[in-house]
Amino acid sequence: MIRIGIDLGGTNIAVGAVDDGHAIVSRVSVPTLARRPAAEVVGDMGDAVEAALAKAGLSIGDCRSIGIGSPGTCNSAAGVVERAYNLGWDHVPVCRMLEERFHVPCRLSNDANCAALAEQVAGAAVGHDNVVLITLGTGVGGGIVIHGKPYSGAHGIGSEIGHMIIKMDGELCTCGNRGCFERYASATAIIRDAKRAVA
Repeated sequence: MIRIGIDLGGTNIAVGAVDDGHAIVSRVSVPTLARRPAAEVVGDMGDAVEAALAKAGLSIGDCRSIGIGSPGTCNSAAGVVERAYNLGWDHVPVCRMLEERFHVPCRLSNDANCAALAEQVAGAAVGHDNVVLITLGTGVGGGIVIHGKPYSGAHGIGSEIGHMIIKMDGELCTCGNRGCFERYASATAIIRDAKRAVA
């Protein structure tokens, strides 16, 4: 039996089929094309799951569960992406949508928290109960594991370091604030600054 992991990014959707020893047996990546309706993006997530299973010679019957790492604020208990600014998502019940398609249990958490937990379970932080991880991509994320459990804070945003304000009245952020860390340190910010420099 395997499990499916979905990394939902602002640029790409990456899907991996993982065995019980935490080895990736197949992987598929497709563009997110983020500014589309959420249902279309979730549809592509499902198609990528099917492609990863087919690549491994498996079917959904071989799958125990699906885990989703999403940017933004996630309600893990409800399986809802409450707010993902880089995707334009607001209260998207992504777990329900995928469970209706595949009929296997789905779990959801912030993508950086998932990355921190993955490193603690099977990566660079094996053997450590307390981990802090920073992700750099379309945005900037933070993941925290305390005593072996992901920490998300009272409202699911306890590790959202990308939205710490580091420059008063700075660049406008997708969250509506100005001067957030991710407006200066993300791939999006570097591309923006490079274009400005060329101009």
